[in-house]
This record gives sequence, C-alpha cells and structure tokens, in this order.
Amino acid sequence: MVVVGANAAGMSAASQAKRLRGDELEVVAFERGSHSSYSACGIPYWVAGDVADGENGLVARSPEDHRAKGIDLRTLTNVEAIDVQAGNVTVRELDSGRRYHEGFDHLVLATGAVPVRPSVPGGDAGGVFGVQTLDDGAALVVGLERLRPRHAVVIGGGYIGVEMAEALTRQQRDYEASWVKDQLKSAWQGADVEMLCDVRRARVVRRGGDNMSIVSHSGVRFIEAVGDADARLNDMMATFVGRVLAAQRANASGTPESEGTLALAQLGGARRARSRGWLSFRLTNGAWRRELATSSKQPADGFTVAAYEDEDELALLCQTYETADAEGRRLVRLLAELSARNALT
Repeated sequence: MVVVGANAAGMSAASQAKRLRGDELEVVAFERGSHSSYSACGIPYWVAGDVADGENGLVARSPEDHRAKGIDLRTLTNVEAIDVQAGNVTVRELDSGRRYHEGFDHLVLATGAVPVRPSVPGGDAGGVFGVQTLDDGAALVVGLERLRPRHAVVIGGGYIGVEMAEALTRQQRDYEASWVKDQLKSAWQGADVEMLCDVRRARVVRRGGDNMSIVSHSGVRFIEAVGDADARLNDMMATFVGRVLAAQRANASGTPESEGTLALAQLGGARRARSRGWLSFRLTNGAWRRELATSSKQPADGFTVAAYEDEDELALLCQTYETADAEGRRLVRLLAELSARNALT
C-alpha cells in the first residue's frame, strides 16, 4: 500500500492498515515535507511563543516513530505522477533529485488542501508567507526575526487566520509598531458574510500535555461590513438564538419542537413592513404588561422589541420567557435586542 501524505489522515490510514494486516502488508508513505503527524492548527501558538519545544512540540509522532511501527515513511520525497493502470507512482527525492517508481496494490491520497494565494502583483515577493505545514511555520518564524516587520496583514479569516493575527499582535512588543487587520468570511443561507475586523484579545484556555490539543478563545472587533453582511449577520444571530430558545422551551414543556416554535428564528427579520418605535413587555406577578417604550433598552423583568413584530411570534416569545431559566431569559433579551436595533425611531 502506498500512502501519499504523512500527516493526520495519511498516517492514520497507514497505521490502521498495519494493525489489521501486520507483516502481510508492506506500507510505504511519501511526504514532501520533513515532518509527519503534526498539528498545523498549533502553528500560530508556536509563532506567538506558547510552544516551548518549537516545531517539535507540535509533532505527535515523528518519522522515526512510524518507521519503528513498520511503516516505510520517506520524507522530503515528492510524488509527481500516478499511473493507475500500471499500479505505480513516480517520486522524486527533493535533496538528491533522484527519480524512481514505486508500485502499489492499494493507494491512499492524503495530500490535504492547498490555500489559494491571490493572483496579484507581489504575491510571491519576500515577506509573503503561507501557513499550511510546519516548514511554512519555520519559514515564518525565521522571517519575522530577520525582517522585523512594522505592519502585518492576514488574508483568510478561518480559525488559523484569526489565531495567526492574534499571534502577530502579541509579537508587537518586538516591533516599532504593529497593525493586524483580518477579514472574516463565513456563509449563511448560501451567501457570503464578510466583515473587516481586528483582533482585540486571545488566550489559551486549555492545553493538552502534548501541546496537540490546544483550545483558545479569540475576540475580534468588527470594523466594517462588506456588502449586506450586517443584515445577514443579524439574521444569522437571530436564527441561532431562536433555535436555542425553541429547544429550551420544548424541554421545559416536555413536547417536541414544532414549526411554530421555530418561528422564533424569524424575529429581527426584514420580511414585515416596518413601523416606528419599540414595544416593552414586562412580567410582573405572573402577568405581562405591554407598553410603548422610548428606547431599545432591555428591562430586567422582560424584553423590548421593534414595534413591527408579529403578534403571534410575540405571544410565543412571552411563553418562552415564562418557561425559561435565567440563561434562557438572557437569550430572549438578546433575540429581542436584535429586533429592537432594526426599529425606526
């Protein structure tokens, strides 16, 4: 069996095959880089200085560990061609340039993804780095020390992008100045939601003893919405909070969630004709008091919404508030706040 790629997926497949077949099966794995079974998600923490052992602290199993288990792992070797009919791959040793063929009965492709680099002038200039492999991380660490940049821009708003922005922000103590700007991008109901933001804080909240299971909380500040991202983000928040409330109300009443219950997710939407002002609902001695409000402020004993909300949904929101615990009532007020911010004054 030939495995192309020696990170998590490839070496998991190789190790499982050896466990099942033992010495009956010869397993050869090819890796273009110099490391195997490492945590790419930990690269930002290495850059930030949180990984004491450097790149080695992110490696779960080294090539030597895999070889000791009977897997013929060949690093710094690039697979250049696959001939399925002949049952072989063409490989090239990166250090010597030697090419040869390796036959296979079974083939596992586990090369992972490649980040898209914008096709813009200067995209291949010095000081432009990718963060995909540990070798990329090593190049970035060396580059930061050598170039000592004053400004940094992160392109890509996934987990690693946000964490890398935070790592660069923490590096600012070594620079004259630092500016890190990120663009978060997600999808909601088939459309992109993009926001320009900057990283305000981040901290490691849990770290495994082997540095492989790192959990962090990062906080970002939205600077500017791209297109209609503001409205879509508002709708997304309303939907998720509404679903949480729907589940909580169903649990409290002992009945399954229904279509009517999930209508809470529509609060804050723009499907109704707008009217001005706010409505305040306050629960006093088991009875609801409804009145026009002069602001969108959320009361401690109820909630305030835009005056245009649907009567049936408001009744459902009141029922949900009555049966909810303290956290559930906080979520009701959050959902109401999303509605109230859209009211015309």
